[in-house]
Amino acid sequence: MNKNDFVLSFNDIRATDLPLVGGKGANLGEMTHAGFPIPTGFCVTTVAFKQFIASCPEMPRLYELLDTVNSNDLESARTVGQTIRQTLLDVSIPQTIADAVTDCWQHLGVSEAYAVRSSATAEDLPDASFAGQQDTYLNIIGQDSLLDAIRRCWVSLFTDRAILYRCQNGFPHQGVQLSVVVQQMIMAEKSGILFTADPLTGHRHTVAIDASYGLGEALVSGIVSPDAYHVDKRNQQIIERQIADKQIAIYPEKDGGTRQESLSDAQRTSVVLSDEQIIALANLGSQVEAHYGVPQDIEWAIADDEFYLLQARPITSLYPIDGLVSPDDSLHIFASMGHQQNMTNAMYPLSISTMQCAVPIGREHKAIESSFAHSNGGRLFADITMPLRHPIARRGLLAVISQFDALAPQALKTAMQRLEFQKGKGLHLPFSFIPKILKMLYRVVSAVIWEDLSGLSTRVNDIMAHHMAEVKAKIKSARSDEAQILAMIEVLHTFFGVVFRWAHYFIAGEIAKRALLKIGHAWEDEIELDALDLGLSGNVVVEMNLTIGDLADVARRSPELVTLFDDLGNDGQVWLEQAEKADNSQAFMRAWEKFIADYGARGSSEIDIAMPKWYEEPLSLLQVIANYLKQEEGNHRKQHKKLVNAREKATEQLIHKSKRGVSGWLRVRIVRRLLHVMSEASVLREHHKFLIIQIFGTIKETLKSMAVSLTENNILAKPDDIWFLTWTELLALARGDNLNTRDLVTERRKNFARYQKMTPPVVLTSDGETPVVKYQVADAPEGALVGQPVSAGIAEGIVRIIHDPQTETLHAGEILVAPFTDPGWTPLFINASGLIMEVGGIMTHGSVVAREYSIPAVVGVRSATTELKTGQRVRLDGNRGVIEIL
Repeated sequence: MNKNDFVLSFNDIRATDLPLVGGKGANLGEMTHAGFPIPTGFCVTTVAFKQFIASCPEMPRLYELLDTVNSNDLESARTVGQTIRQTLLDVSIPQTIADAVTDCWQHLGVSEAYAVRSSATAEDLPDASFAGQQDTYLNIIGQDSLLDAIRRCWVSLFTDRAILYRCQNGFPHQGVQLSVVVQQMIMAEKSGILFTADPLTGHRHTVAIDASYGLGEALVSGIVSPDAYHVDKRNQQIIERQIADKQIAIYPEKDGGTRQESLSDAQRTSVVLSDEQIIALANLGSQVEAHYGVPQDIEWAIADDEFYLLQARPITSLYPIDGLVSPDDSLHIFASMGHQQNMTNAMYPLSISTMQCAVPIGREHKAIESSFAHSNGGRLFADITMPLRHPIARRGLLAVISQFDALAPQALKTAMQRLEFQKGKGLHLPFSFIPKILKMLYRVVSAVIWEDLSGLSTRVNDIMAHHMAEVKAKIKSARSDEAQILAMIEVLHTFFGVVFRWAHYFIAGEIAKRALLKIGHAWEDEIELDALDLGLSGNVVVEMNLTIGDLADVARRSPELVTLFDDLGNDGQVWLEQAEKADNSQAFMRAWEKFIADYGARGSSEIDIAMPKWYEEPLSLLQVIANYLKQEEGNHRKQHKKLVNAREKATEQLIHKSKRGVSGWLRVRIVRRLLHVMSEASVLREHHKFLIIQIFGTIKETLKSMAVSLTENNILAKPDDIWFLTWTELLALARGDNLNTRDLVTERRKNFARYQKMTPPVVLTSDGETPVVKYQVADAPEGALVGQPVSAGIAEGIVRIIHDPQTETLHAGEILVAPFTDPGWTPLFINASGLIMEVGGIMTHGSVVAREYSIPAVVGVRSATTELKTGQRVRLDGNRGVIEIL
C-alpha cells in the first residue's frame, strides 16, 4: 500500500468517497470542492483504521463479545466497551500509517494547531446520524499529540454510547468503519450551529442560528446557553432574537488543548452576532442547502471577521413534506388522518392507497385515489386549507378536530396566522352541493325532533350485514384479476355512500348529548352528567368486549381448557388446535368461531389493511380471555350493569330536575326527547369503522390470493411484497403493464423502515412547520407530564409501556401507557387501572372506552412512551390532566 491509501486531502475527496472517509470527511471534501470556506485538512481513511484494528490480535474475540451486547443492556455495553478501549489504547499505530499522516501534517504546517474529529461510515446519513457518538480533540499541536488523538478517535468507535447506538439502530459493529478528520484549527472568536430549517418547528423557510463566544465546543457540549436568531430565507429578514446569559466560553491554549473562561458582565448579555453577520451566515447556510438539496445542520466559526464552515450534515430529525404539495403559491395546512383514527404508526403503501380510495372527496376525473388525502412520511394527511379559510366551515372543523386532539385547534390557529395562508383563496362550494347539504340538515333535524329511533342500532346492523353480503358477492363473481381489482376499488369508492344512510342519526345523537349536557349544567353538582351516555346498548365495541367476557365464562366449563389458558405459548393458531382436543371444549370452540366470524377482522392498527387481524393472529385475544379467567365469573357483566345503573340514576335525576319551574312541563318533554335520541343514535359512533374493517377483511383475503399468484409468476419476490404497491399499480399489472416491482418494493421497504421510526405531527404545513403548542396546568408539580383529562378520577400505580397489543399484555392494576389505542386494544382495558396516551382527545377511542370502564385517563401526553418507563410508579390525575412520577 502507498500513503494515498491511508490519507486523502480535502481537495481530493468527493461525496462518493464516504466509504473511505466517513460522512463528516465526505461532506468536508464535497464542500471544499464546491468553494465553501472550509479550513484546510485531510482524512485518515478507513483503510488505515482497518489496518490498525487488524494489528490487534485480540479483535476477533472482542468483536464476538460486542455481538453479545443487547440494545438495552447498559452494563454489558460499559463492560465490553471498556475492555476494547483499554486493549486498543495499548496498540501502536502501524509505521506506514504514521509516516503517511506525518507527511500530510508536515505539508500543511507543523506549527499549526489542528482539530481531530472522528468520521464514521454510517454517519450523517438521511435516516441516521452518528453525530456525537465518537470523540473530537481540539487544538492539537505536534506530531506525537496528533498521532495520539487519531488513535483515540479510532478507539472512540467503542464508547458505550456508540456501541448502544449501533445496537439500537441495527448497524453491525464490524460493518461500521472509522475515518479521522484532521482539520486546521480555527481560533474562533465566535462560533455556533446553523440549521437551514427550524429544528423545533420544522419550518423549511426559517434559518435557526445558535451563537456563542469562543470555540463551538461549549455550545455542542451543552455547558453554555447561546444566543438564538431566526431568519426568513425568503426575504432575508431577522424574525427573532433571543439574547442569552452566556457566562462562559472555551478558548484554545497557546501550547495546545483548551481552557474554560468566565465572560465579563458586558459580554454575558451582549449580542454575539451583528445583523450583517446573521444575514451573511444565513445566506451561506442557504447556499450549502442548495448544494445538497436537503436541509443542513452546519457548524461554523468566525476568526478575524472571516466565516468558516467546520462541518455540515443533513438534519435527520425533520418530518418529511415530500407528499404535501401546495397547488398554488399560498401556505396549505394538513391534518394527520392517523391521529383522527388514533393510529400514528407508519402505514404500508397499499394500506395508504386503500384509505385514499375510500375517501369520498377529491376523486376528480375518475381518479382511483383521492387527492384530498396525501401520502407523506408513511402516513395520511388531509388538506384542510379550504375549509379553514371559510368562517362557517372553520368553526365546524375546529370543533370536530378538538374532539380528537385538544391542542390541534391551537396549532391550526397558529398556522392560520401566517400571511402566506391568509393570501390564498377561500372555499367556494358549487351550487350542486346546496341541495345535498339541505337534505342532510333536514335528516338531522328530523332525527332530533320527531323521528322514532327505537331499535336504530339493529336497523343499522342489518344495513351493514346486507352490504357485506353484496361486497362478498361482487368480489367473488369477478372472473379475472383485473375485474376483481376493479370490483374491490368500487367497493372502497362506494363505502361512504352506505355510511351516509345513517350518518345523520349519529350527528343527531351527538347534538342531543351536547344539548343534554348544556341543560344539565345548572345541576352538575347533583347529577353525574358523565354517566348519561354510559352503559348504552348497541355500541359495537362495547358489545364486542362483553362477548369476549362471555367467551371466558364459556371456557370455565372445561377445567382442561382453563389449564391450557395458563400456557398460551407464542402461536395462537397452534394453541387453538390443542384447545379443540380438550375435554368439554366444544361449546367454547363454537362460541370462538362465532366471535371470529363477527369480529375477527378487528385487530391493532386495524385501519391498516396489511396489519394482522384477530382471525390471522389470535394470540393477543386469547391473552385477554386468559386474564378474564383470573377474575370472578360474570364480572364483566356486573361492571357493565353498574354503568347502566349509573346512567339510569343520572337520567332520572335529570328528568326530575327538568320538571322544576313554570316551564318545567316543556323542558322535561325536550329532555325526554333528547335522551331518546342520544341513547338510540350516539351508539353508532363506531359503526362506520366496524363496516370498513369488515370490508378490509374481505378485500385482504382476495389480495393475499393475488399475492401468491404474483409471486408464482415472478412479479413479486414474496407475497408480502404486495403491501408495498398501490391500487393503481395492481391494476396496471393486471392489465399486463410491465412494472419494475422488485426495485420499487426494495426502495419502499427501506422508506417504510425509516418512516416507522418517525413521530408524525398532528398539524403540518406545506412549509414543513409543526406549530409548537403545549398543555398548561398552573399547579402541576415540577417534572410532571401534562395532557388532556378525558376520564375523571385518580389512579396510583405501576405503568406499563405497550406498543403492540398483539405481542404485549397488561397485568391487573397496571396503568396502560400507549402511543394510541383503537378497538384492537380495547381488551387490554379490563386490567387497566388508568390510561395514558400520546395522542387523542375527548372523543377518541381510548377516551370513550376509559369512561365506559370508569378508569382515569389523560391523553395527548407527547412522548409519554419515552418519558415514562415500565415499572415506574405514577399518580395519574384524570381530573386535571397531570401525571406525577413518584
